[in-house]
Amino acid sequence: MAFLLTTRRLVCSSQKNLHLFTPGSRYISQAAAKVDFEFDYDGPLMKTEVPGPRSQELMKQLNTIQNAEAVHFFCNYEESRGNYLVDVDGNRMLDLYSQISSVPIGYNHPALAKLVQQPQNASTFINRPALGILPPENFVDKLRESLMSVAPKGMCQLITMACGSCSNENAFKTIFMWYRVSCGTGAPTLSLPSPRVFNSDVI
Repeated sequence: MAFLLTTRRLVCSSQKNLHLFTPGSRYISQAAAKVDFEFDYDGPLMKTEVPGPRSQELMKQLNTIQNAEAVHFFCNYEESRGNYLVDVDGNRMLDLYSQISSVPIGYNHPALAKLVQQPQNASTFINRPALGILPPENFVDKLRESLMSVAPKGMCQLITMACGSCSNENAFKTIFMWYRVSCGTGAPTLSLPSPRVFNSDVI
């Protein structure tokens, strides 16, 4: 009940104060560059059942080391392109999962491949700095060149997150803080459904 009430209040407040649903609102960045890349695949191609014989053999091997019951099939990431995931048996499938949406621009994207090959990015990939407390010297410049360069009009601040779970969690925290400030003083009545809910599942 508290969650439904919170949702209703947030929607009403957003409509009133932020004009998110009025004509002319910007839902995506207009500054984002439109880049077209050609990929080898123009559709799915199935050669075997899924999982195929090679995947089944690898599952048996993996099962001798760990529990492999959750594995659907083994992938050939080197041959995957764009929205198409290729498994080790050569089956090419349209991928709507995208590794929990962690690769929304597709497999083996040329721009990302180019970034990985640049020596100046090696230190970041190798050391995986905790950017919230120990950022590298070029962090501000990197933010301005990347995320801030495509930020929607009027948005001048950003917070980087490590994964979808913490992104959702901190988005709710930010919404709650903004809403409480807009309500003035008083005891808050906001809550998420349950402290036992995995934070990426609250959506």
